[in-house]
Amino acid sequence: MLKKKSIKYLIASLVFAAAVTAGYAAYVGQVVSTVQLYDVYDKPMAIPHIGSKVVTIMYTDPDVKDVNDPLSDAIKAKNFPGAKYAAVGIANCKVTWIPDAGIRAASKKKQQQFKDSTIMLDTNKALATAWQLGDCNGAGVVIIVGKDKKIKYINYVKSPAASKAAINEAIPIIEAEIKK
Repeated sequence: MLKKKSIKYLIASLVFAAAVTAGYAAYVGQVVSTVQLYDVYDKPMAIPHIGSKVVTIMYTDPDVKDVNDPLSDAIKAKNFPGAKYAAVGIANCKVTWIPDAGIRAASKKKQQQFKDSTIMLDTNKALATAWQLGDCNGAGVVIIVGKDKKIKYINYVKSPAASKAAINEAIPIIEAEIKK
C-alpha cells in the first residue's frame, strides 16, 4: 500500500514539475518583443532592430564570455548587409559573481572587437524572463530572430566546440532570413 501511494505521489510530482517548467523554454517560432536593457555606458536601451532586421543575439554568461567567438567570427566574416542584419551581444550579469562594473569594462572591449555589433548588459534577467529562456548559467545562448519577430534558431552553447558546430546551423538560417 505504501509503495502505491509513493508511486502516485512521485507521478503527481513529476507531472506538476513538467507543467510548471513547460512554460519556461523559448522555442523556434516563438514571437518575441524588444526588452529594455542597458548599453555599455549604463544607459537604458531597448534591444535594437527587433522587427526591422534579422537579428542574432548572443546572450552570454560573463563567466564564459568568449564561448561564442567562433560563431561570432564566422558571422562577422560573412559581412551581412547592415540594412538587413544586426548582431547584438548581451551580457547576462545576474548569473555571475563578476561585478557589473567589471562586466561593463569587458563589454566595452567586446564592442571594439565586434564594431558592427551592439553590446548590452542585462542586470536583472529581464531578457531571460521576458523570452522564457530558462537556465542560461554557464551558456552563451544564440538566438536568431527574423524580421517577423519570431525566433528562427536557439542554441544554448556551452563550449567553443559547440559554437563551431553551430556555424553550419546558424549561418544558413541567417542567409535565408535575409533573402526574405
